[in-house]
Amino acid sequence: MRLTPEEVGKRIREARLARGWTHEELARRMDANWRTVQRWQKGQLPRLQTLLQLADVLGVPQGYFVEPEDSLETINDLRARVDELAVRVDALARALTLQEPAQPDTGRGRLARPRRSRT
Repeated sequence: MRLTPEEVGKRIREARLARGWTHEELARRMDANWRTVQRWQKGQLPRLQTLLQLADVLGVPQGYFVEPEDSLETINDLRARVDELAVRVDALARALTLQEPAQPDTGRGRLARPRRSRT
């Protein structure tokens, strides 16, 4: 089953809004007029090559505007997961910087904790 031009236009709009972009911003990135972006969103679709470029610019899979099984929810879920992981990585990086600096272990290529002096 193919997507109708109106469904493709709706996907263009949803992907643009998911990025937080105005018509003008998407038009600038596509080197097009903002009215052209509006036309695309209303179902007056560009050539396939332009749709593929549009997918790249909007950060969606290239088949997103031609294959019905891709969904914006999946993309939003992935974006949320990436954001979640970024927060965890930042927290781990902060925790590592608070630990004592590691000293190179001779001959094994591993890092060892600094030795404490015996007094």
